[in-house]
Amino acid sequence: MSRKAEAFAHFQAGRFREAESIYLELLAAKPDDAEALHHLGVLRHRQGRNDEAVALITRAVSFVPRDANAWNSLGNIVSSAGKLQAAEFAYRRAVDSHPDFFGAWYNLGIVLRRLQKRDEAIDAFQHAAALNPKAADAHESIAVMNMHMHRFQEASVAFQRWLEADPDNPIPRHMVAAFANQAPARADDAYVTKLFDRMSGDFDTTLANLGYAAPQLVCAALARFAPAGERRLVILDAGAGTGLCGPLLRSSARQLVGVDLSPGMLEKARARGVYDELHAGEMVAFMRAHPAGYDVVISADTLVYFGALEEALGAAAGALKPAGLFVFTVEVEPAESSEKHRLNNSGRYSHRADYVRDSLSSAGFELLQLEEGVLRKEMGANVLGHVVVARNRSADRGRSNQ
Repeated sequence: MSRKAEAFAHFQAGRFREAESIYLELLAAKPDDAEALHHLGVLRHRQGRNDEAVALITRAVSFVPRDANAWNSLGNIVSSAGKLQAAEFAYRRAVDSHPDFFGAWYNLGIVLRRLQKRDEAIDAFQHAAALNPKAADAHESIAVMNMHMHRFQEASVAFQRWLEADPDNPIPRHMVAAFANQAPARADDAYVTKLFDRMSGDFDTTLANLGYAAPQLVCAALARFAPAGERRLVILDAGAGTGLCGPLLRSSARQLVGVDLSPGMLEKARARGVYDELHAGEMVAFMRAHPAGYDVVISADTLVYFGALEEALGAAAGALKPAGLFVFTVEVEPAESSEKHRLNNSGRYSHRADYVRDSLSSAGFELLQLEEGVLRKEMGANVLGHVVVARNRSADRGRSNQ
């Protein structure tokens, strides 16, 4: 084994001191050894010594200007430090030197997206996808960026290619169905879990930037029919997410319970310290398992992942005590629509108001409120929702829907 191979083996095994010793030995013997400079630079980056890393790899490419791997490494290091223009320059040098370098094209796309150069980013991701059609992440990036740019035909094609690259992934499968108008009765549990686990890290920040108002709307609606501050209610937050409703409900709750499919979301909700119980699970099954257990069931922006509402409303009726309240939001499907509910390009369902009314009545509810409100901003437009409050007319009738 050569000394360079030995050093690389040490590096891959995490034995940085041993790798460093060999690279320094090689450079003492040959200071212009571009490969040793490059790899020592990567090692320095792993050690958190980024300025040295940049200096070493810059020296490497001064000796071998068309070393695409070194340029790509340099791009990775300066990108991690937030120096996006420098990263763009490095990645472009990499792909100019090696036009078939998938990783450099993909990395270039990420940096261009961060720089808000969206057309150029899509072009870079398309180069990457052409080089590796099985690169699901590249197809995902193309699909999502085209969605944000209102290029729905291009997004539809990209979601299909993402699904072909990753056929077991429920996210592109759901989105292909949305674009093809082949909606299932409700979003698959695996889709919801995967989607929200991926979003959980910066979910609250993302929603704040969208002017997300569903928690405030449902809690304000509840307060109209169940005055706050008495701490007498047993409340279920069905689809609790990161727990945005929790602090708004706490003053009214003797017991506050949350359920959600996403463990990542529940971890964020748990950190708020306002719930008495949090459960990982599907909300319809959870409600069926707790008959007549709650004074109030809240569901903010969760039924947008259901098309047909009958199952969820029946389960809610069964979970509520007599005269218990169900407070929820759904997105608005226009009254003139021929569809009772529709799966939209957003991946969420919208519901016609008369369908909501009829479904509530069939499930044993008395409708107290059905008003429109702005749930969020999306792609620069308001997303309208129905804010609904319904009273359980009969616990026995509710349980018969289980």
